[in-house]
Amino acid sequence: MNASVLVDHHPTPDRDRHIVRALLRIDGTAPSRDDRVPLNLALVLDRSGSMAGEPLRHVREASKQLLSHVYPEDTTSVVTFETEVDVVAAAAPRGTQKDLGFRVGTIAAGGSTNLSGGWMEGRSQIRRHQNERASNRILLMTDGLANRGITDPDRLAGLFREARAQGVTTSTVGFGPHFDEQLLQTLADAGGGNTHYVEHPDQAPDVFRAELDELLALSAQNLTVELRPESGVELVAVHHSYPREAIHRGLQFRLGDLYASEPKQLLVTFRAYAAGNGDVGLAQLQLRADVLADTGGIEQRTLSVPIRFDPLSGPLVNPEVRRTLVFLEAAAARRDALEDERQGRFDHAARRLRAAAHEVLALADDDEGREEAGDLELMASHLDHGALTASDSKYLHARSYSVMRAKLSHKDILSRVKRGRSGPGRGNRKNDRSGSVEPPDSGAS
Repeated sequence: MNASVLVDHHPTPDRDRHIVRALLRIDGTAPSRDDRVPLNLALVLDRSGSMAGEPLRHVREASKQLLSHVYPEDTTSVVTFETEVDVVAAAAPRGTQKDLGFRVGTIAAGGSTNLSGGWMEGRSQIRRHQNERASNRILLMTDGLANRGITDPDRLAGLFREARAQGVTTSTVGFGPHFDEQLLQTLADAGGGNTHYVEHPDQAPDVFRAELDELLALSAQNLTVELRPESGVELVAVHHSYPREAIHRGLQFRLGDLYASEPKQLLVTFRAYAAGNGDVGLAQLQLRADVLADTGGIEQRTLSVPIRFDPLSGPLVNPEVRRTLVFLEAAAARRDALEDERQGRFDHAARRLRAAAHEVLALADDDEGREEAGDLELMASHLDHGALTASDSKYLHARSYSVMRAKLSHKDILSRVKRGRSGPGRGNRKNDRSGSVEPPDSGAS
């Protein structure tokens, strides 16, 4: 892995104090097929009654597409859950599962949502072929609330956290308007994976493929960053939202796995006293990750990176730092607008989103900036009519998450503006808090 730091700084009215923004970028090295981390993947799919029809048809197709892109030597398994849990395909090398596509195609809907039972069976399948060299990943998909088995969120998160400590990570996929997005994010954070939102059934193949593409481009696992400001330097803000915990003289961030397909980023803001000449030290960064060693085992690599700036070189405007900041501030506006909406402050939420749209266009008047601003304005217009539908709330949450976790490819899959959709029907909004799932485009499969 390679790390670099970009800085942007300016003095405050007190000329000896400066605001400094530092953007850490961590790039992974693309593995070849010979030296890549092998994959041990369990698909755990909700087939409860609410998945009947188009949703389950698209999930079956997405699963078959994902499994068709797995290398023959990788291990895969498929588990389904409703009231009962079924093993559609026991863990085995993908090249030996000749009729797996047919078996996935026969999955039918029915029953309640025994999420914990499905996940635990997926974990059991992973364990059959688990080894420290592999990326052992459960991909859990659900469209509803856990109402069978273990349903307490803290107990569920504890199970996912325990599995992560034992080398098994979990990503979650929420499907449609009825799942609990906060729970699925909590479980993904505890499990060390990603969380995705499938608003429309025909997005499922793109979401599943994005997860697989990352796993096949895995460069390092269990990436953490320790940030320790120097004496007298104030940490003003951490703009990304990775899971974090306090450590001696600083913070530790869990960034998850590092993929060659998408760098990790961490943007922080400091306030520093700098009256003298020359470079000023702001903080020390220590990066740790598990990588596949030449000997075939897993070894931990450590990289130390200082953050420094020269007050005499400023004010210094770094375009990449400012661009990253404005998109992160737009993500924060979405998060805060959701809280406004929950408190009934609809006008305030709409104004917050429109202000963010204005800031984005002022700095990034290009295709990406116009898409971002258009999306913010679209959601503000929904708030003009009062409370959001469940689908709107999940969409705002997912857009915010994708940017604040530096999952920018996920943002493109979600985008209503790019897909030419405005979300569910807007009629009788205040009496329809459940939202609805728009039918897929004609010809989608």
